[in-house]
Amino acid sequence: MRKLIPFLFFLTFSICSKAEAQDMKYGKYSQTELELTKVDFEPDAGSVVLEENSFNQFLGAIQHSTIHRRIKILKESGLDAANVRISFYAGDGIQNISKLNAQTVSFENGIEKVTKLSKDDFFEVELDDNYKEVRFTFKDVKVGSIIEYSYLKTDKGITFLDNWVFHNPMPTLKSSYTIEVPSFLNYRFLAQGEKTQKCDYRTSYDGTYRWTVTNLSAIKSEPMMANYQDYLEKIGFQLAGYAFSNLQTYGGTSGFKQTYTSWQELTESISEFELFVHYLKPNAGEKSQILTFVPKGDTETQKAKDIYNHVKEKYSYNGEFGPFPSKNLRAMLESRKGQRADINLTLLAFLKSNGLMAYPMLISSKGNGSSQLVDTPFIDQFNQLIVYTKVDDKEYFLDATNPERPFGYLPLNQHVAYGYIMKEKDSGLIPISLPHRSGIVQMVNTKLDENNQLISESTVRFSDYDALTKMNGSTVDEVDTLKKYILGPSPENLLEFGVTEKTDPRKQLEAKFKYAFTDFDAETAFISPFSYTRWSENPFQSEFRTFPVDFLYTFSDNYTSIIEVPKGYEVDDYPEDANITIPGGTAIFTYQVSQWEGQIKITTSLNLKYPLVSPTVYSELKYFMELVTTKLKEPVVLKKTANP
Repeated sequence: MRKLIPFLFFLTFSICSKAEAQDMKYGKYSQTELELTKVDFEPDAGSVVLEENSFNQFLGAIQHSTIHRRIKILKESGLDAANVRISFYAGDGIQNISKLNAQTVSFENGIEKVTKLSKDDFFEVELDDNYKEVRFTFKDVKVGSIIEYSYLKTDKGITFLDNWVFHNPMPTLKSSYTIEVPSFLNYRFLAQGEKTQKCDYRTSYDGTYRWTVTNLSAIKSEPMMANYQDYLEKIGFQLAGYAFSNLQTYGGTSGFKQTYTSWQELTESISEFELFVHYLKPNAGEKSQILTFVPKGDTETQKAKDIYNHVKEKYSYNGEFGPFPSKNLRAMLESRKGQRADINLTLLAFLKSNGLMAYPMLISSKGNGSSQLVDTPFIDQFNQLIVYTKVDDKEYFLDATNPERPFGYLPLNQHVAYGYIMKEKDSGLIPISLPHRSGIVQMVNTKLDENNQLISESTVRFSDYDALTKMNGSTVDEVDTLKKYILGPSPENLLEFGVTEKTDPRKQLEAKFKYAFTDFDAETAFISPFSYTRWSENPFQSEFRTFPVDFLYTFSDNYTSIIEVPKGYEVDDYPEDANITIPGGTAIFTYQVSQWEGQIKITTSLNLKYPLVSPTVYSELKYFMELVTTKLKEPVVLKKTANP
């Protein structure tokens, strides 16, 4: 929920608009806009944002935002741009949308035709959680049309200003955000994206700032990037200070109050929240209830693991999350069910009550819209709460919401670089280190069995995050489900399949299976060395990439295949050795073949050093992945000998 700043009486100033004139005028079009038929950097685009502006000023303690957006339809596929939705938070009348204008401009035989929407063409729809949406559809839209609309958005909740996102679902030629900050307010701003961060945002007018970003690709789905929101070009604001005046006291008082000038000040403020207090310092009754569970173990680590296992097994996660608890400690101890912050703070209370070091930590999980945290107390950049603990001089980061997740493992969407640790002293951002040895080890033996049938026996071991990902919440008893996850929906010629699991000292899933080559009697036999590969095809097919590639975690794969050449056959051909590296050493692939009497052995390794790969090296990554996926499918070719 959006909240107003409490206890404030703002000084009222007359505000005159001093920002530079907006670049476009409603209903006035340049010759370049009229003649545009395609976007050079995205030629397949069906529509394009020609220009958009957001002009922001404060009238008293209310933000007034005038938004103006102009779009051109380039192809039939872009006609959906004529359907517009504008959402806003209507709870307590905090936000409102008014002064709507929209029109379509087309040219027929060189004559301009303008179709305007009337007041009755705009509809307001109620959504969940006190949000509303204004919806409308442009009329008489066709390929070549220019559609534009403008509106006024007012906002009383000025502690955090709504982000302005420069990206759009279609390519954007120009997007600008201008804000006039009056002298009675002070804001910190968070700029995200290379282009936004490079903007020269200061203007010739004091208190007026402007960001302009040009030539942005469309927001669209790309392989191995589920969280593109974290890499959008955008600008956000958090109130850093305000002038106040209290006329109710004798003589009146006034001044300027700074908000959250340090991480420690923010920590002290959060720690005083009513729902937060007892998690950090349980009262006697709560602590007595916590201590009815006695953790087993002789070391701090053993005790911490036992406490973690107790909480994750006894407390149920309701699927909701946020940076702050939804109920107090007493309610959690009674209900044993809550959102992520509730459960993790309960874990924290158990750890601290047993004399172990533990602190709450706020993070911005993947998909929250922040690829990098700013080292300033900008509370709006966080959306999840986890636990930091240090036992036996070793750091761990914990989330106890999943019974299947071992101690020290975090959900993949929480694999971020930094977190905000809340301590009695020295609160602030610290790096999050998650050591693991994820990877796949595969051993394949192919030979004739006693029935003269060519059989391949495989053992595939998934470790750490590969094991967790492959299990996907299943147990080893769900054999058919795991078979589908590992081998696909309908593996051919499968004779046997079984799985086992280990959790200590690390998470591992091991699959053993056997299958037969049914067409082996041919004059020429093609034998695939490996029965399982991380990717069956190259996931990267597009020529261009907008966002980074996120492999989620680093890994090291090692495959070995030994093929015993059947009697009556000889090796006709086999794959060549290979050694491939992405510039910078992000990923390395090796492939080696050795042959001796009656056998051929193939060993291969694939190592990913960094989980996030910049789009600047996308072409090299695409080529690398094409070589890897092709190489792992290359067969060993056997042919019958003339004189067996």
